[in-house]
Amino acid sequence: MSRIPYPDLSQLPPVMQQMLAGTPLNIVRMGAHASQAMFEAQGRLAYAIARPDVLDPKLRETAILRVGHLSDSRYELHHHLALGRLAGLDDAELAAIASGDYASLDPLLAAVATFVDEVVRDISPSDAALERLRALVSDEVLVNIVLTVGNYMTIARLIAVTGPEIDDLPLAQLPTGH
Repeated sequence: MSRIPYPDLSQLPPVMQQMLAGTPLNIVRMGAHASQAMFEAQGRLAYAIARPDVLDPKLRETAILRVGHLSDSRYELHHHLALGRLAGLDDAELAAIASGDYASLDPLLAAVATFVDEVVRDISPSDAALERLRALVSDEVLVNIVLTVGNYMTIARLIAVTGPEIDDLPLAQLPTGH
């Protein structure tokens, strides 16, 4: 059972009711406690992050999975382990991302994971971690990683505070999943 009740959908503004129609995701339903402006903005950000032209899916899922592991967010991991596999991460890569031991990862994924660790734990990455990642990606990609990490840290905290139940199916297995 969730830590706080889900909002009464019939009491929400019509536009939010339309946005929620058909979504099976408990975190989206829980997010409807937010103002309409925040709810809509969060939805737009989530859709932008999911676009492959914003971040390569393997990089995106590496970053999100590290946030999920560092935040001990079973809900995020439930969805993003499946999305990580869909993005092309194999079992060995997923295990390395989970463990924090990146020696077996290719240099780009290792640089992303290390960068995320430092951003989540220390707020600002070390100069070495920043320069290692900047040597491998554009500044646009780097900033998109930072914004993705920040968004998923926010979602992990929303999950921790409100406690939505884990959905029956991960997003990747839903007909509306990517």
